[in-house]
Amino acid sequence: MLEGMKEYWMCVGGANVDVQGVTSARLLPGTSNPGIVHQAAGGVARNVAENLGWLGEEVHLYALVGEDADGEWLRQITADSGVATHGMMRVSGKSTGRYLAIRDLDGELYTAVADMAINEAWTDAMVRDVIKRLPQVTGVFLDANLPVHVMEALLEEANRKGKKVIADPVSVKKAKKWRGRLEGMFSLVGSIDEMEALSGQSLHSYNDVEKCAHALVVGGVTQVMVICGEAGLYLCNERESLWLPAPTTQIREMAGDAFVAGVIFAQDKTSFLFEQAAYGIALAEMSIQKKGKVDLNEFLLRKEFFASKQNQIMNRDSEGAV
Repeated sequence: MLEGMKEYWMCVGGANVDVQGVTSARLLPGTSNPGIVHQAAGGVARNVAENLGWLGEEVHLYALVGEDADGEWLRQITADSGVATHGMMRVSGKSTGRYLAIRDLDGELYTAVADMAINEAWTDAMVRDVIKRLPQVTGVFLDANLPVHVMEALLEEANRKGKKVIADPVSVKKAKKWRGRLEGMFSLVGSIDEMEALSGQSLHSYNDVEKCAHALVVGGVTQVMVICGEAGLYLCNERESLWLPAPTTQIREMAGDAFVAGVIFAQDKTSFLFEQAAYGIALAEMSIQKKGKVDLNEFLLRKEFFASKQNQIMNRDSEGAV
């Protein structure tokens, strides 16, 4: 890295337009339903980058967009959060990715269509352009929207240069891309369903989750965080193994992306898994309530609340152990 140049986090993966239709009454399939349709910026890597930007972190996003109005809108709205968008590369002849979701009035996903063909348009030249910037980064976030050969190349080069790689499986279907490709990864964060798909195992109990996560650590991942809905979060590495109670905010979809951003933000602040998760939970909760620049004082207070609460549980369990 050049002297005086500030290191930054690099986020590589999906950037797309999210169109959400939410019914105003219980959804009836096969007919028109009254409701509200709204558009938002999406894509896991883009969302993670934006959350880091709102925290005031230096972050660069590398993703593909089309030479269209959607692509320009995505670039602008992402830049508004402070994210460097020079890596949002325009692809001629391709449309910017779109995700169309239909939700019931309680927010539950009924069905969705993902038009993400542009994510397969990565060229060797694009990959080389990202790789040559690796010496300047603190770490790399990768999502499974990327083609497999891009994921492999970036993970290999990041490992070679001693850079942390944090990854997200994105979805049940895309999680399978990471099978057999995890060695050298620093942190893997995903839902219990995604971990099932990635591992090829059925996870029906706490013990199943623990065995799966530990197998991933043995397979080369330094730390694993499994989001298990109402059952809570399971965190492990070679030294730690613990369950956290489920937070009041459900860590899924965009709140899940905020959780990952909080974990990334914590990397230079703590090595304890429960504290990293506390940063993630705090940011996930704040992301549900509002968008825009994060009040760092409020964020740190929430983080301290979650961390101290977990510390009390851990101490109580330790005192009760025989």
